Amino acid sequence: MTMPKHGAHVKPTMADALKDIMLKITDDNPATRGQKLWVMFALSLFLVATLNWYAMVREPQIVDIEDLIQHKNEVVLVEGEVISWIEDRYGNGEDRVDLVIEDETGVIQVRWYSTGEIPPIGTNVTVMGDVVDYNGRFYLQSTGPGALYWETSDLPELMRVSLTDLAIAPENYVGEIVTVNGFISESVNPDATYTSAYITDEAHQMQLLIQSAPSVWIEADSKIEVTGMIAYQETSLRWALMTQGPTILLDRSHSPQIKMLEWAGESTWSYESGSMVSMAGTVSITDGQWTLSGPNGNDICILPTDEDVSNAETQGYNGTTYEATGRLMWNDGRSMWCIDANNGNGTNLIDPMSAMSMQAMLSANPASMLLTPDKQYTLSTFMQYSFEPLDTEGYFVDSQTYTFGQTRVAMTFPTTRTEWIEAGQGIVANVTVSWDDEKMMMRLMVDTYQLVGEPPSPQTLLWDAGATQWGYAKNQFVLLDGKAAMHDDGWYLERPGSSQSIKLNVQLNAIGTDSLHENQSLTWQGRLRQFEHPTDLALIFSLDNADALDEDGDRLADSFEDATGFNSNTVDSDGDGINDREEMEEGTGPNNDNS
Repeated sequence: MTMPKHGAHVKPTMADALKDIMLKITDDNPATRGQKLWVMFALSLFLVATLNWYAMVREPQIVDIEDLIQHKNEVVLVEGEVISWIEDRYGNGEDRVDLVIEDETGVIQVRWYSTGEIPPIGTNVTVMGDVVDYNGRFYLQSTGPGALYWETSDLPELMRVSLTDLAIAPENYVGEIVTVNGFISESVNPDATYTSAYITDEAHQMQLLIQSAPSVWIEADSKIEVTGMIAYQETSLRWALMTQGPTILLDRSHSPQIKMLEWAGESTWSYESGSMVSMAGTVSITDGQWTLSGPNGNDICILPTDEDVSNAETQGYNGTTYEATGRLMWNDGRSMWCIDANNGNGTNLIDPMSAMSMQAMLSANPASMLLTPDKQYTLSTFMQYSFEPLDTEGYFVDSQTYTFGQTRVAMTFPTTRTEWIEAGQGIVANVTVSWDDEKMMMRLMVDTYQLVGEPPSPQTLLWDAGATQWGYAKNQFVLLDGKAAMHDDGWYLERPGSSQSIKLNVQLNAIGTDSLHENQSLTWQGRLRQFEHPTDLALIFSLDNADALDEDGDRLADSFEDATGFNSNTVDSDGDGINDREEMEEGTGPNNDNS
């Protein structure tokens, strides 16, 4: 080793500088004690800054999803495929996107705040985030546009197919990202998350599970292009196309038709919820509230535009025939359906979910819904079964009458009632979501509800159908032809020329058992009940609250009027001012003007 010559300049090293600093720190000279404290403070700041810098520049570890449990509260990288995402799940404006990422070992939810561009479904991405443990549920919490990144080569290869292709062999496209063209079956609200509809062509239809709000109205019958993933829905035993609202493209060259509502079909208005509709009737304006009335006495409210209000004042609309056009919404303030000429922007208006959309939401991510047990949803739905006054548990369904593939959701009413709710009765209900520990299932808890429209007409039972078929109509109002006969234990309805009969529990002042209708074969209406025979090991039926069918209310049974020449649709067949019942009792003819 060559030693430097005496007096030569030696360049100080980093080690010499640190040695000098440590000597000053350890020197106990009172004259330098203040300097020493300042040096210690500066050194601590330096060390903290160095550690923070290292933490920032250090590349996080890439972790398999199944191993995230071992990295709680750490910043990690996850590589996988985006299989779903939803914007602002709870609508609280916190600028958040929830994604589901899948790798070969499992799936994980990513809660992404202060987001950037959202990748298409099927994109292979790298996600950086904190591993969070919330009551045993793990998720990644990521912040900033750079928390998710991908290359052009990571984007999915799109496959353009037809609904015919999917109908022939849907299993060939499982897990594939496909693009399909067709027409959407119903309107989709701009803010609707986890909603459901159908995409159709001339011969086929497939369920759409829309997992994120589209941000614009998608009108029913719109021509659309949808990109999404084919999946099999095990709960409903059918194939579906999972997509995101913002990725649904509208063909603006196709103009959807405005639906004409029918006054006689009030029970089915809910099918057009959110759609542009038109309806004509007599308008009445009272204290600024517009109401449209039909020939059958049904009403629907109108929310007019400012121009409509001005024209009404100058042209005298009140009490005149008026055609309303607008978006069909539920008016929570008036508890009725309403046509909003302001495109659904009026106050107190709701576009209720269907039972099918609610089931889609429950199936997509049930655990997340349980995290917000107080969040309220509004459903426009139907009762599946007749609901006895003492019943509290039952099912909501998506159609008034039974159809193949009918969607149903379990629900609980808050209290018992004094009246029945009929099968197929329309209902608008405000509900919350809870977990049923006993039955291990999701359940809707009904907070408030409003019955809308009329239930389906009673079905006609046939004597030859047998007990099995009759069982499907249990607890419902039904029609059955027969003769009323008094037995030792009360009234029975007998099948003429047969030993078949059914117990009759008749209404008070029933017309079917009076002297005028004695020994007549009539059409009877009543609630079909099933119970155990008191002595035999058998189930027997009865008609409760039963009476002969009398549609015009003139106390002459319809079957009797039809057989004797009276008109069963009016109380005064010949228009002479004397009702048909009186004429029959007096023995005068139904077509005698002088009677």
